[in-house]
Amino acid sequence: MNAFSASDAALEGFQVLRRHWRVVLGWCLFTVLSFVGLVVLAFIAIAFATLAATTRDQAGALGGAVGGVILGLGGVAIQWLVLAALYRMVLRPAEPPGTYYLRISKDEGRLFGLWVVILILFSCLITAGYLVVQGLAQFGGIAGGVGTLLLVAFVLWLAIRLSLAGPANFATSRFGLADSWRLTRGRFWALLGMALLAGCLLALIAVVLFVLVAVLQAAIGGFRTLAPVSLSDPQALAQRPGAYVFGLIAELAIGPVYLVICQTPFLAAYQTLSAEAQA
Repeated sequence: MNAFSASDAALEGFQVLRRHWRVVLGWCLFTVLSFVGLVVLAFIAIAFATLAATTRDQAGALGGAVGGVILGLGGVAIQWLVLAALYRMVLRPAEPPGTYYLRISKDEGRLFGLWVVILILFSCLITAGYLVVQGLAQFGGIAGGVGTLLLVAFVLWLAIRLSLAGPANFATSRFGLADSWRLTRGRFWALLGMALLAGCLLALIAVVLFVLVAVLQAAIGGFRTLAPVSLSDPQALAQRPGAYVFGLIAELAIGPVYLVICQTPFLAAYQTLSAEAQA
């Protein structure tokens, strides 16, 4: 049994990319095609919403709200399915892969429930902490600054203590919070170092891919400009349609790669620490 190594765990995402590149490529394709389906669904829903509106302003507001909800929730659902597939591939290698380990089952439902609980927990914690910091700020800037630092430190500590809940949720068929709390006891600094190293590597890869995508976008436009296309700019699609579509597809396709790099270290940490706990 190998002892837990923060550096080895941080690099595990790249090992998964090397060993299972076909599966990751399938997740990239699934993400792009699913988003295309979401766009079609959003257009249909927006059309029905605008027909139900009585004024042009109401139609614009209602259409924007409906489209935003569909694309936002749909995007989260796509990432949730890909993450569950990653968990299944790493934690249950003996299971038949099916379609790139993608499926909807009680495991995905339990993982979704865990996400909701953690989201509510941190939302309440941050809201309560913000109110406390605002109260401390009335006693002076130093008190407010110290309160902010303590709040950030506590949220970071809690996030690390609960960081293995997802893998535990999938591996044990339990909710995973108690398992994560037990496994991370006394491992805060090692897990924090692992997360920081994985984050730095992810940032480096993101910069390289950003430059590569920007160069390819410029090539599509005949190198008339080297400025990358902003996907949030509504005018960019009309001005540089080819570069815009390429940038959108590239961003969607790269998403699963980022997910593997940043999530696999926690899977590796869970496997090692749970094996140590059982020894």
